[in-house]
Amino acid sequence: MTDAPRAASRTIVIVRHGHYDTDPNGPQRLTDIGIEQAELTAAWLRDRGVDIMLSSRLPRARQTAEILSRGLGDVDVSYSHLLREGMYSKIAGYTVPPEERREDRVRAERAFTRFFRPTRRDRVELYVSHGNLIRYLVCRSLGVPAVRWTRMVSHNCGITTIVVRATGAVRVVSYNQTAHLPPRLVT
Repeated sequence: MTDAPRAASRTIVIVRHGHYDTDPNGPQRLTDIGIEQAELTAAWLRDRGVDIMLSSRLPRARQTAEILSRGLGDVDVSYSHLLREGMYSKIAGYTVPPEERREDRVRAERAFTRFFRPTRRDRVELYVSHGNLIRYLVCRSLGVPAVRWTRMVSHNCGITTIVVRATGAVRVVSYNQTAHLPPRLVT
């Protein structure tokens, strides 16, 4: 009796960008805390065997991706507008026009259908994105209404791991993992 070959899996590791300067008139770059978070995250991920890295184009995500790339041995970073931050539903205290929320939902759904699909060979993909999108993608992965994203916490440089099986089954392995960060850096 021979063992059947194991079907390939796509392992998606999503890192939220590091802590950043939230001054709306500033460049919204990483703070010293955010830089340290990203460096520790790179060290944690170093042995994962990352095949590709994608990042949002927003400055805080780009800067985090650059730090991760260096820490992982200069993995090439590609950029995707699909990984951009968005507001997917109405939230108290935030004024986002309905049309903009709709566009954000469409973009988030495109990200899910584009990235969360089976692969022919095992691969590890590292995405650097934003809290709202990560929570949205986790909700979609779990098959729960996407509006539930507002009930989840997302820490800077928290690591989420999701596996897409050859059958198309999507499994959340971990969400917002911060064991690689000392308590003073969990923001």
